Amino acid sequence: PLLVGDMLPGEPVYEFLKELGITLETERADRDIYMPDYKMITPAEYKGPYWRRDKLKELFPNEAKNLDRYYKFYDDVMELRYLSTLKPNLVNKLRLMIMFLKLKKYINMSAEELTKYFFKEEKIRTLYTGILADFCCNPNEVNGLSTVFCNFETAFDKRIPLEKNGKKYYPGYCYIKGGCQKIPEALEEYIINHGGKIVYNTIVKKVNVENGSVKGITLDDDTFIESDVVVGCGAGKDFFFDIVGKEYLNEEYLNILNTFRPMEAVFMLHLGVDMDVNKYLRSSLVYCYKMYDLHAATVKLRSGEYHEGNDGFLIFIPSNHADDFAPKGKHAVTIYTVCPSFLKDATWEEKKEEYAQKLIQLAEEHLPDLSKHIETMKIMTSIDYAEYTHMKKSSFGGVVPIWNQKN
Repeated sequence: PLLVGDMLPGEPVYEFLKELGITLETERADRDIYMPDYKMITPAEYKGPYWRRDKLKELFPNEAKNLDRYYKFYDDVMELRYLSTLKPNLVNKLRLMIMFLKLKKYINMSAEELTKYFFKEEKIRTLYTGILADFCCNPNEVNGLSTVFCNFETAFDKRIPLEKNGKKYYPGYCYIKGGCQKIPEALEEYIINHGGKIVYNTIVKKVNVENGSVKGITLDDDTFIESDVVVGCGAGKDFFFDIVGKEYLNEEYLNILNTFRPMEAVFMLHLGVDMDVNKYLRSSLVYCYKMYDLHAATVKLRSGEYHEGNDGFLIFIPSNHADDFAPKGKHAVTIYTVCPSFLKDATWEEKKEEYAQKLIQLAEEHLPDLSKHIETMKIMTSIDYAEYTHMKKSSFGGVVPIWNQKN
């Protein structure tokens, strides 16, 4: 459901794939945010790149000057980001250094400190830090610059030009036409066309190491495959502790594995509905926040207490960008929220039906009578995702981006 970055022409992933002869059809997109008592919905008529600033000034006139201060800071961070993408010649290095010095006083602020520095109103602070809940982290754990990097204005209005003075300046967001699986399908085809082989439904039991060098892998049926390089993907602890072996890791690396924090899981409903959901939602992706206290939300997540959707959820309509996801006149709808990988007082299997109905009920605030139009439903819990990804613990987005934590 997340908008995909770096996939538009001129952006890093797009250009990398292009070098491989892969060009995927994309559709530039944006998202809306519903806060507990106000909504940030992209206006029908284009009102410029700072419409969110102007909307917030209307809602919170006492914060008008602070909003101007924040967006001056935002522009400076965007300039720093742009300069960092240029070829590192002397002139560009000097420009980068000057901009860095201009922003130096903010560098050591957390996201919580930064938003408190700019805004008195918690309702604005949570708008800018709310997405950190997706990363299962507290605003006081994350570097303040992440506030900007999680809130590029181009994510909230696809009409904002990405160029400045004739050069690509701002990052854009898009959906892959036909669904995100188009990426691995294209890579699979490339690998096979270049002599590679992909083996499915096979478990690697062990990475074989001798004299400090990898020699290959052993499968669960004891087949040995010789290899010069082994790349592990999935859970870091599972891979290095169980498949490689602690004895091959130095103290520094063991410390990283023992201290980094994986994200928590998601509870996700995939629905097939016989209603036009686009009558009610402007965007294919809507973040529905139902609280302002991110600290309390994070504590609950990490302690195994599921909020049942009361802290917030997302609604996504994948069939808007993938025609074959639903028959004509019908839609595929995904509703999901972050949740603990393991529940404190129950199992996901015991509670999933009850929690699914609760999430549908909450979504009906935005999609009236949704429950009456569901033709098919697949419930996905952390247990399902752990099995799909071959992990002991489901981790929705990898590692929590804790500031100064080595990952």
